Amino acid sequence: MIVILLALISATTAVQGDVVNLTLDQPAEVVMDDCMYIEETLTSHENLSAGDYGIKITHSCLGTYYISVKEKGGREQQIALKVEEDPNPRESLKSLDAEIMNLKKEISGLDNKLSYYKSLVETLNSINMELYDRIKGYVGENKRLESELAKYKMLSENCTRVVTSLESLMKSKNETIAHLEQENAKLEGKVKNLTRNLTVMESYTDLFRTMFTVTLAFLVGALFAIFRR
Repeated sequence: MIVILLALISATTAVQGDVVNLTLDQPAEVVMDDCMYIEETLTSHENLSAGDYGIKITHSCLGTYYISVKEKGGREQQIALKVEEDPNPRESLKSLDAEIMNLKKEISGLDNKLSYYKSLVETLNSINMELYDRIKGYVGENKRLESELAKYKMLSENCTRVVTSLESLMKSKNETIAHLEQENAKLEGKVKNLTRNLTVMESYTDLFRTMFTVTLAFLVGALFAIFRR
């Protein structure tokens, strides 16, 4: 291992097709030739956090290359990497063919997963739209019910005021009825007294009428007696 200022590299000499390890002690911008790439990102230029990264060297690399590691503070380190020719390219090609086949299988599997997820997303979007429509309907219904409730509350308050007013009016009427009943009782007593007085007066009237008739008859008889003399 070679210790450098910003990063460590597992080897300074590699063969076409090899993978060397780059260890960053802190976040940095890493730039390298297009004939090699970072396995995690498949790019040759990337801002990376601290950690270990595999650098894939393709068969288009041959000679000495420099990997630039630049931290945010401005310090930059150039790491020299010598790439030698693959001594057994046939075996490397076989290995590449196998990797390509595996990649195709992985891509096919990813395509199937992508199709599944797309279908799932479409289904979820459909469900979300249905739920959105339902929620929208529920919100509208809730607003309508709140409006109806406000109306009923206002009606209830009005009814309460009317009931209170009627109760007050009934209390006043009951008091008036009680007073009138007392006055009626007094008037009935007066009527009874007047009736008794009227009965007595009628009795006296009959008596006076009888006495008047007797007196008149007596006077008429006396008058006839005087004329006969």
